[in-house]
Amino acid sequence: MILYTFPSSPFGCKVKSVILACAEEKNITIEEFHPWQPDSFFRELNPLGKIPTLKIDNNESIFDSAVICEYIIEKAKKSSKLMPNRIKSLKIQALIDGMADAAVSIRYERFFRPQHLQCEDWYNRQYLALESGLKYLNSNLKKCTEESLCFENLCIATFLSYIDLRFSDSTFRENYKNIFSWYDQFRKDQPKFEPAMAKDKPVPDNILRLNK
Repeated sequence: MILYTFPSSPFGCKVKSVILACAEEKNITIEEFHPWQPDSFFRELNPLGKIPTLKIDNNESIFDSAVICEYIIEKAKKSSKLMPNRIKSLKIQALIDGMADAAVSIRYERFFRPQHLQCEDWYNRQYLALESGLKYLNSNLKKCTEESLCFENLCIATFLSYIDLRFSDSTFRENYKNIFSWYDQFRKDQPKFEPAMAKDKPVPDNILRLNK
């Protein structure tokens, strides 16, 4: 199997953490692909042109990080271990994915879109969603995490690695100390997941940008 993703993608990072938790590294190859590259082959795998996408074989692929995670967890028979409270796991994943959507939208608005096309109202709305999500996690830490390794912990930790990467000049760490303290401890306690944390990498030269 091949996972198409990019090192900075919060959705791809979540999937990579599940691969590690399920000990599926030998069965899934990671292929770096930026979704804004010309994609003559990629649309055949995922008609939406989004990462992450998991190629199962020559005839089948799975897309959307939530579906990919469930596929890997079920295939590895780790559902009872990683998602003992399934509804809670799915709830936290929905929250994190929504925050990731907002964070990536902010990144794209500022980095990829020409300044004269940027929308301040759109930016502010996404920023509010991101801040509200962090406030919820910070205020409900015990409700959102587990002491043992579980899926929701992976969702939160990999997403916060994206926040550290792309919002390093923000006051998020200062304002939401509870959740970031938990995150720092998670990284100390679970070093095996370092390869899944968000990392910066220059975007390919041949990406398609908005230039009008």
